[in-house]
Amino acid sequence: MPRTHGDGMNRSGGRGITRRTFVGAGAAAGAALGFPHAARAAEPLRTVGLAGTVVPEIQARASRDLGFEVRGRALGYAAMFAAMRGRNESYDVAEGHFNDAAALVPARVWRPIDTERLAEWDKVTSLCKTGRLTPDSRLGQGDAPFRHIWLDADGNPAAGPSRWISMVPAWHNADSMGYAPERTGRAIDSWADLLSDEFSGRAMLVRVPQVGAMEAALAMEALGVHRFGDKGNMTRAEIDLLAEFLIARKRAGHFAGFWETEAESAELMLSGGAALGSMWSPGIAAVRAAGMPCVQASPREGMRGWHGGLAISARAAGERLDRAYAYIDWHLSGWAGAFLARRGYYMSIPGNVRAHLDADEWDYWYEGRPAARDLPDPFGAVAVRRGEVRDGGSYRDRFRNIAVWNSAMDENAYLEARWSEFLAV
Repeated sequence: MPRTHGDGMNRSGGRGITRRTFVGAGAAAGAALGFPHAARAAEPLRTVGLAGTVVPEIQARASRDLGFEVRGRALGYAAMFAAMRGRNESYDVAEGHFNDAAALVPARVWRPIDTERLAEWDKVTSLCKTGRLTPDSRLGQGDAPFRHIWLDADGNPAAGPSRWISMVPAWHNADSMGYAPERTGRAIDSWADLLSDEFSGRAMLVRVPQVGAMEAALAMEALGVHRFGDKGNMTRAEIDLLAEFLIARKRAGHFAGFWETEAESAELMLSGGAALGSMWSPGIAAVRAAGMPCVQASPREGMRGWHGGLAISARAAGERLDRAYAYIDWHLSGWAGAFLARRGYYMSIPGNVRAHLDADEWDYWYEGRPAARDLPDPFGAVAVRRGEVRDGGSYRDRFRNIAVWNSAMDENAYLEARWSEFLAV
C-alpha cells in the first residue's frame, strides 16, 4: 500500500516573505566564501518549507552570501506537503522532512541528489547514514532517516550507502513532553504520565494525528495497556485500539486541551490549566519567556525523533539546479545551523555550526553543559538564563535513546479518520 504523508516539526502557518535582493556586494561575499555555484541571477531561488526553518533572516543571509536572491515560502504542514507533491514547478528546493520522503520519493517529484556535488558530504554525521549518532544509539522505530535517504541514479530506493540520496540531512531534534514542575509536583520521566489518572484533566495533546498517535502509543506501552508492533506504522487493529482508548480518556475529562501550533501549546500551559503534555522546543521556550518554569521531559522509554532536510525539485535544471546545490552547500556551511541552534535545533555538520557559535553557546546547546551566561535566541532576546542546563543533556545523549521517528504510516488515511473521530467526541 503506498505510503502517505507524515509529520514535520512545526505546523504553524508562516507569513509570506518579502522579496529581498542582495546582488551587488552579496555576489562578492558569495565568491569570497567559496561557494562553487554562486552566480548572479535575475530570478530568485525558490524554497518551500515550514515556519520553523523558512525564516526571513536565513533567506536574507543566504541571499547576501550567495549573490542571488533566495526566496522562501513558509507554509503550514498540509499546504507545504501539497505544494511539494503537487506543484513541484513552484519551488527549486524543498525544506522538508525524511518522513515526507516515504511518499514524495515514489511520486518522483524530487531529483536524486548527487553527493559528489556536495562540498562537505563526508562531514555529515552518521545519524542519517547509519541510523546511529553513537555506536550505542538505538535505531528507533518508524521513518528513521537512514531508511529513506539512499537512492540509485534513477531515483529508486537503494540499500546504501550510495552516491545518490533523496534529501541532504539538515536540522533535527528529539521531542517528548513539556511540563510545569509547580503543577506536576514532581519530575516527569515516563510517557505513562501523559495518560495516567494522576494527571486527569491536566494533560494536553498535539492535534496532528501522525505525532499525537505515536506519543499516545508510547504512553499506552508505558502504562502496560498494549505493546505495539511498530509505533511508526500501526496496523488498523492497533489504530482502533488506540482510538478507543483515547476516546474513553477524553470522555472521562482527561485532556485539558489540544493544540496545533507552538503558540497554542504555550497558551494551554500558561492559562489553560495544563500541567504536562505534548510540547516542542519553541513552545517550551515561550512558556519560559513568559516567566513560568517549563521543562522538557526525558522519558526513560525514549524520545520521538524527527529529521529535516533539503531536497531538489525534479523540475530544477540548468542554472536553477546549480543554484539549488549552492544553497544546500550554504545551508550546511554553519551560519544557518547556528541560527537554528539558538531555537533548539541541531544540524547535520556540527563542526561547521560550532564555528558560528561562541564557546558558551556551543557548550549549552550541543554539549549539555550549564550556561555560563545568559544566552540569546536567534533574534537577540534572552532564551537561556545563566546556570540553566539543556533538558535532555548533550546532543549525543539526546539521540542515543530515540524510541520512534516521525513517520508516514501505511494506514495514514485510516489513522486520520479515527483521529478525527477522537477529536470530535
